[in-house]
Formats: sequence, C-alpha cells, structure tokens
Amino acid sequence: MKITKCTIVTIIFWGLVNIGLIVYMQSNDYENPTEVNLAPELVRRFAPLRTLVIPADSNKPIEFQARILKPDRIEARRFYPLIVLLHGAGERGNDNQRQLKYLAQQMAQSPWQEKYPCFLLAPQCPRNMNWSSPACAADSPDDNDQNLLDQIHQMILDISRKYPIDKRRIYITGYSMGGFGTWSMIARYPELFAAAVPICGGGNTNTVSGFVHLPIWVAHGTRDEIVPVTSSRDMVDAFCKAGGNPIYQELEGIKHDSWTPTYAIDGGMFAWLFQQRKK
Repeated sequence: MKITKCTIVTIIFWGLVNIGLIVYMQSNDYENPTEVNLAPELVRRFAPLRTLVIPADSNKPIEFQARILKPDRIEARRFYPLIVLLHGAGERGNDNQRQLKYLAQQMAQSPWQEKYPCFLLAPQCPRNMNWSSPACAADSPDDNDQNLLDQIHQMILDISRKYPIDKRRIYITGYSMGGFGTWSMIARYPELFAAAVPICGGGNTNTVSGFVHLPIWVAHGTRDEIVPVTSSRDMVDAFCKAGGNPIYQELEGIKHDSWTPTYAIDGGMFAWLFQQRKK
C-alpha cells in the first residue's frame, strides 16, 4: 500500500517476530531493562562520550554518556549526515552500551555503511530519568530550564565542530520513550534538524506550530499496548491542522515494536530520510 501524507496509512507487516517490549508510561516511567549481548568489536566501533549532569532532585553529579559512530571511510572535503538516536526506556543505564541494541548496531554493519554512510550519535538516558528530565551541566550555573535534551543539543554542537558533519542534514529519530523525546527535541530545537522520525511515541500537541516546517515520518503499531496508537494520531492530526505535511505509517497488527519494520533497510524510511536537507 502506498504511503500518503497527512493520512493514516495501514501497513501489514507479515512474519514480524516480536523481539521484546520496551515499557514506557509517561506518568510513571516504568523500567524494564532489556538484555544486551553486543559483540565487543561492534561496541569498539562507537567512540565513547561522557559529561556530568546534575539531576533536579539531587546535588550529586552523575555521568551522562553517549557513543558516536563514524563512517567507515571519511573522504577529504566531504561532509556526512548525522543521525541522533533516542532509545526507549529499556535501554537506560550507565553501561554506555545498552543504547546500541537496535538501530545503532544496525548502522554499524557494512551494508548500511555502504548505502548510508553517516555519523550516528547514541546518548544513553540514566536510570530513573527520561529524555525530558530536568538536569543541568555540572560545570554551569543551576538552571531549572535545562534538561537532558539540552545536553544532547550541546553534544550535537560539539561533534559538529569536531567532525565533517553536514549541518544541513542532521536527523533525529527515537522509539517509545525516545519517540516522546524526539517530539520534545524538535519542539525545543525546531531549527536544528533537517527531518525527524518519532516512532511509537507522543507529545504535546500545543507545540506543533513551532516545527510545522519540518519533514516528519511517524510510525506506530495498531496493536501497541504500551503506548496507544492514539498518541501518534493526536500529534499527526495537530501537525496537519497546523499546516504540516507528515508521512504517517500505521503498522497493522504490530504491537510496541514498530521500530523494527520502520528501521528496515528496504522499508523506505531511510531512503526518504537521507534525501532531506535544510533549506
């Protein structure tokens, strides 16, 4: 079935194996850690990043960690896209590895590197926090308006200065808790990104007018029992009414794991994503 814009699209994805639910409840961010068995050589492909943040409910700094994947080959005088990946609640922690489980490790594989060479930033949300949790940088004055998304923004700026990143092609995607984080991030920094892909998430419908210019691809499973499909429907409906032109996929029969078909190499989303450029 053809994917249309500003229309709920139902896609039947036969034979999908449910590889695990990541529980996310907006009011009580329940944690159900997923098991991770990543090959050491794969983890080494991702350079570690670390900074200290102070949560709003504590005076004790904690580590806020991330990893960055670089293209296999960086050619002289060439600039590459950057994907910012926000994981779900099950990948929170302080091991700086768990967040590589899905898309991150996928993008490190040779077929993906050949087809879509890019940088990928994968921050890891600390336990008992979510992407919008208040947190200020440990070396800056206390500021109640700061949160983890602001720390990610600073990471993006830092690596964009350090590496040959095309600032017209900075993309953000996330699933479950990261889907909520993606909607929040583009509301907070609407001019930073060239495109966004929030998956099985939701957000504040009152914010959509601020990023109505942004190309957005939204996906959600119709049988999602963790984050109701209405969470995405409400955002898409508000976005369209504000004048936006999103692509919205509803995956018929799929439960919470709507990121697997969306992130498939032949699923169409990546071909669309890498065509997007800021004007």
